[in-house]
Formats: sequence, C-alpha cells, structure tokens
Amino acid sequence: MKKNYLFSIAIFLLSLPICAQVGIGTTSPKGALDVTSTTMGIVYPQVALTNTLTETISNPNGGGLVTGTTVYNTVIAGTGNNTVYPGLYVWDGSLWIPQYHKDDYKLCYQTSDLRTGSSDILNPILGDQFISFNSNTFTPKFNGSYLVTVTVHFGAGKLDVPDNTNPADQWVNYNAQEGEFDFTFNSTSHTFTLKSYSGYNDDKLFDGGSANNHTNRYNQTTYTIPITLVRNTLYSFTLSFNQTTSDGFEGDGDISVVPSGDGRGYIISNGLVKSTVEFKYLGN
Repeated sequence: MKKNYLFSIAIFLLSLPICAQVGIGTTSPKGALDVTSTTMGIVYPQVALTNTLTETISNPNGGGLVTGTTVYNTVIAGTGNNTVYPGLYVWDGSLWIPQYHKDDYKLCYQTSDLRTGSSDILNPILGDQFISFNSNTFTPKFNGSYLVTVTVHFGAGKLDVPDNTNPADQWVNYNAQEGEFDFTFNSTSHTFTLKSYSGYNDDKLFDGGSANNHTNRYNQTTYTIPITLVRNTLYSFTLSFNQTTSDGFEGDGDISVVPSGDGRGYIISNGLVKSTVEFKYLGN
C-alpha cells in the first residue's frame, strides 16, 4: 500500500508544469534559453517576405503574428519604402523592422579647374560652362528617400583699374560678379545663383599706391534636394555655370585685348574646397 502511495505521488509530481531555464551547449543557462557555442551559430527561420506590411507567415495558434516574431528574409521584394532586403527582420505588430543598418553613400568631386567667362569675341562662351566630375552617375542600393547635396563655390575675377585721373580721382574699385548654377539630375533642372566680390586698391594716401588686387575671394553655398529613388536604377547628373556680363571687371568678365585684361571668374580647387555632389540614403 505504501509502495502504491509513493508511486502515485511520483506520477503527480511528474505531471506538474516544469518551469526552468533551457541550456543548449551549457549546463548553467543564464536565461529562459541560453545557447552557447564557439563554433556554430543559430539559424533563424528563413522566409521569403513579400514586403514590410504583409505578415507572410502564420501564427500556429491562430490570430496575428506575435510581436517580436523573428525571421531571416531571403529575397528582395516589395515596392518603394515597403521593400524588404535579405537580412534579419522582427515583427513589431504592424511592420517587419530590419535589424541591420542600411547604408548607401557616394561622393562625386570636381576634377579640373574652370575659369568662368561672359560671352566675348576672344572667348565666345555660349551659355553654360560644365564642371567636370570623377563620376556623373549614381545607382542606389535601396528604394526610398535619399538626400542629394550639391556644394559649389565661385570666386570673382579681376576688376578694371580705377580711373584715378581728374576729375574722376578714383583709387579704389569694389564690385560683385555672379552667375547661375544649373544642377540637372534625372532630367530635372535645379538652378541657384551665387556671387563673389573683388577689390582693387590703388589708394596713395592710405595704401601707398600699391595697387592691391583682390580676386578669387570665393563664396561657397550648399543646395539640397530630398528625393525618392528606385534601387538599381542608373541616375545621371550635370552641373554647369552661366556667368552674367560683369560690368566693372576686365573684359566685362572675360578676356579683352584693348585694354588687355582677364576678368574671368574662378571655379577651381582651393585646397580641400572643390565642387561636390553627395548622395546619401535617408531610409524609409
């Protein structure tokens, strides 16, 4: 009888829910599940998701997926900001959230100097002068939002010599030179104006008549374009500059013979300063 009693107790105890940690590769698990290995990893369920919005897989107990469900997506699928890429994803209750950093960046930089001029008989510039880059194309890795940043600079050319004859008695010149940049990306044009100032000082009273010429004192500006791009699509761009006729500069901003002069502007490398076009992925 006693033996049967003890047997009944054992059966009862075995039928109770067991609450304990599970260890794989360890005898002392430090959590509900502790996997220890120095030679192997964990293989997540591999799933071909259709996009970030669709559950794709099912809850075996019925209903929607449990928040925190984790899978490894094996394909590129979906459109726009809802595109999924190979990698680890976690379901947050309404979206598949990637568990990896999506990075895409490219810098294109100016490769040769440009002297800008107004249209002149000796230097017949008709419209835009194009700035050369090491690359004029960009192919995004992802669908989604990108930021295009155009950084340019412009320095004004040489001014006319001040007319210091009576009655003008002018010893100092100071003037602005300007032009319009045209950044064309994917056949869409974006224009903006930039100006720079030059000075000429031949003041005998305060400057000793030293004829100081101040040119290429460049100004720099940045133009940004938020845009949605499609992955694996080749996009091209051009950047040009159209200088306006520059009164008060030698040759009206160009090359002249009588009087001899060169009033062209500058879009040249100034140390680390050069024209650049940057492409940066912002995310979904």
